[in-house]
Amino acid sequence: MAAHKPEKSPAPRTYTPRPPLVGHILTCTRCKRVYPYPEPGGPPIRCECGWWYENHDGLIAEEFKPRLGV
Repeated sequence: MAAHKPEKSPAPRTYTPRPPLVGHILTCTRCKRVYPYPEPGGPPIRCECGWWYENHDGLIAEEFKPRLGV
C-alpha cells in the first residue's frame, strides 16, 4: 500500500460571541465563571448559575434570581 498523508486539521473554532476579556474581570464567587467587570450604572452581569452582579458606584451588589422563576 502507498503511504497516505492525512490532511492537516483546520484551526480550532470558538463558539462564543464574546471577545477575550481585557482589563478588570469579575469572577462569580459560587461557580467561578469569569465575566467583564460591570460598569457603574451599566447593565448587570447575569451568571449562568442564577446570580446577578451590579455595580453601584464601585460596590458590587449580588442578587439571586432563579432562571425558571421557581
